[in-house]
Amino acid sequence: MDSALAKAFGVLEALSRAKGPSRLSALAADLGLQKSTVHRILGELTGLGYVERHGGTGLYRPTLRTWELGTAVVADLPIKQVATGALHRLHEQTGETVSLVVRSGDDALYLDKIVSARPIRFTTRVGSRLPLPLTASGKALLAASADGDEVLRRVATRPDLAHHLDVARALDELAVTRERGYAIATGRPGLIGIAAAVLDRDDEPVAALSVSAPTDRLPPAQLPDVVEAVVSTAAHLAESIGRL
Repeated sequence: MDSALAKAFGVLEALSRAKGPSRLSALAADLGLQKSTVHRILGELTGLGYVERHGGTGLYRPTLRTWELGTAVVADLPIKQVATGALHRLHEQTGETVSLVVRSGDDALYLDKIVSARPIRFTTRVGSRLPLPLTASGKALLAASADGDEVLRRVATRPDLAHHLDVARALDELAVTRERGYAIATGRPGLIGIAAAVLDRDDEPVAALSVSAPTDRLPPAQLPDVVEAVVSTAAHLAESIGRL
């Protein structure tokens, strides 16, 4: 993060990832920058309308102008344009939280989501990202990608994942996912995710559809029905983008 532009984007991205207003000192520590540098960048971003100061607390947060930029980009993505109907159908079939996820580097990026109205639900928010091997959607994308095994090994070297990802076991799971055509993740206690990749006409994954639910609402006897719904919806979405 050497250039002024890279530092400015780093500050804006850190603010956007935060779950609430952030202190200047916390941003500086998180990014490894001088407080004076972060203060200057925040002043410039505030002047441009991308950041605002939170009352008299000295906390900063991004404005809706950052949301406008992202929304404009997402709205033009072909997969987003055709996936809305598929998400609604999958949600109606299962009654659970459904997500549209795309690959962004080595991460799974949540592009769209319909959250279950039923209680005790778990959801990541639209725009959030997680390492690909840690989610059902990410596993489905990796299994369908030519570099899936390579990406998994690379992600496993991240300092925050070094002791949380069993590479050999994860590679075995990818092999099983490739063979059966869908991924299952139970990484968080009491939760389960089922996902399938959406392939283009070149058999390249452009997205993944997933259903996530508490395990007590999705017992083993009901799992085949949800798997069928996810796999068939992903196939129909593939048809919509011209694969078949």
